[in-house]
Amino acid sequence: MSLNEIASFFGSLYGIFLIVLFFGGSIFVHELGHFLAARKRGLKIERFSIGFGPRLFGWTGKDGVDYRISLLPLGGYVALPQMADMEAIEGKNEGDSEALPPISYTDKMIVAVAGVVFNIIFAFLLACILWIAKMPSGDAGTTVGYVAQYSDIENKTLTPAAAAGLQPGDTILSVNGSRVSDFTEVRTQIAGSAEKDENGKPRVILTVSRAGKTLEIVASPERRSPYPGSTAGWLQLDIEPAQDMIIAQPMKNSPAAKAGLTQGEKIIAVDGKRVYTTLQLSELLKAQSGKQIALTTENPGAIPPAERTVRLTPVPIKRSVETATLLFTENGKTRTLNFVPAPENLRTKDPAAPRTALTAFSFLPVDSEIGQKIGVGSIITGVNLPKAIVAVHSPKDLAEAVAEAGDSAEFFVSNGASVEKITLKNPKAKVEPPEMRPSIGVGNAVKRPLVRKNPVEQLGKVFEDTFSTLGKLLNPKSEIGVKHLMGVVGMAEVYYSAADDLRRVIWFTIVININLAILNILPIPVLDGGHMVIATIQRLAGRRFPLKILVGVQYLFIGLLFAFMGYVILNDLERCSSTKTLEKQNLLVTKYCLVAPDFTEPAPK
Repeated sequence: MSLNEIASFFGSLYGIFLIVLFFGGSIFVHELGHFLAARKRGLKIERFSIGFGPRLFGWTGKDGVDYRISLLPLGGYVALPQMADMEAIEGKNEGDSEALPPISYTDKMIVAVAGVVFNIIFAFLLACILWIAKMPSGDAGTTVGYVAQYSDIENKTLTPAAAAGLQPGDTILSVNGSRVSDFTEVRTQIAGSAEKDENGKPRVILTVSRAGKTLEIVASPERRSPYPGSTAGWLQLDIEPAQDMIIAQPMKNSPAAKAGLTQGEKIIAVDGKRVYTTLQLSELLKAQSGKQIALTTENPGAIPPAERTVRLTPVPIKRSVETATLLFTENGKTRTLNFVPAPENLRTKDPAAPRTALTAFSFLPVDSEIGQKIGVGSIITGVNLPKAIVAVHSPKDLAEAVAEAGDSAEFFVSNGASVEKITLKNPKAKVEPPEMRPSIGVGNAVKRPLVRKNPVEQLGKVFEDTFSTLGKLLNPKSEIGVKHLMGVVGMAEVYYSAADDLRRVIWFTIVININLAILNILPIPVLDGGHMVIATIQRLAGRRFPLKILVGVQYLFIGLLFAFMGYVILNDLERCSSTKTLEKQNLLVTKYCLVAPDFTEPAPK
């Protein structure tokens, strides 16, 4: 086992440990609230279970309570037969629950709300830890740093932001009238917009500050999915937040090093034009290819911060290998597949197979059925031409084979275990030469400042976001739906991905606990809020509902609840699969497509 594999193994164990500790701990805290309140009020307690379904292991305490871990890690429960008949979800109770003495309305309300209260207390304590430790800021501020120009470069289709006239440097003050304080809120408000134009298309109204003036910009966001092969996306404008351009160590022999730029300097402008992101810097350098530029920087360490301007000429350097683009027709529309030459033994694991193979690393659009069949990581092994089957190992091979194919060709695609034959209509292939990109030889040293927010502010923000999401879910005009919700699998994935920074884990646990509190207090039978509503109605009516009616209602909502949870988990699994595809795509691009900048070789003429 290699060192990387060992590190990955222990990293996985650590991620699992965090999931069990914090997510399992959140469920435990909720049920502990019910348990302690029930004990204090003298209720009969049958079981304390983390999870539902069959018992995996546990013990019976001296108090007669069955403490257990159950099979399905979808929550937990404290079996309280005097509260409500929940045998369908909690299992059969010992003895006759109807023979137990009735409990008061006050007892029911205190026990039902105790779990919610404990989640809020737990979230508050965790927020106190973050208050002391500070939290790395995410997308600080609401200034636009980058506006993508084209969503479809070949057809020159403008992105929603470019079409609306947004510009780098615009500071977004509000979205649809709602004030925003950071770029995460900007994205959230856009994604959940329920505004529509006269044609029924999504619309957002942005209030922005530009050069001291306040403007109102109307934009039409479009649904984007960040995951290859997934159609579940959200509304976006194709903008990125402004970031400080802090220079990392300039590369050897680069224009930056020769001009005397040093690590820690902040890039402010190119030829007097303000620079907000690395993407914008790259575009400005590309526009000035071969020309000398004036680069303005600031030394943040000086008091006061000192500015200077240096003149240097960007050098075109090779940034990618030769790749292939395959276009074909599907449902009357043009689709695109991109391939990179990668070692054939990447898939076969055969050291004796040194040849390269054309490996797919992206396809557009993401809802292309054929694109999903070929998929990221698939290998084109050959093309069936009228004369013979031609092997394909390079972009040139593909271009030559497709040129001979005519209006239709059969492609042999290896997905690892098998080879599938896929017919493509009107195939066209072109060799994409290595990209030569002007560069000055600096990287961006991303520094996220630590921020300190008091616990009340932290919890208030989570409550606000949660209720806002609920409102959007209930609004039929909103673009946010149940498919965007996260279940147990999704939460586990977030915990695992955040494992490298315990503060992120703690913050997500705060979100989980507030969500558990709000979800459980909703007036839905089976949940704590449902128990409270039924108890209140019975108290106002002065009599108990017939047991058969109560049991029927409980069974109905138990079925609905588990169906809802199952649907959310299926969406989780699709997202997880798409995330793995995205990771595979990033690996292929980083390892086999991109080339590390090298200023030691002479620039091509």
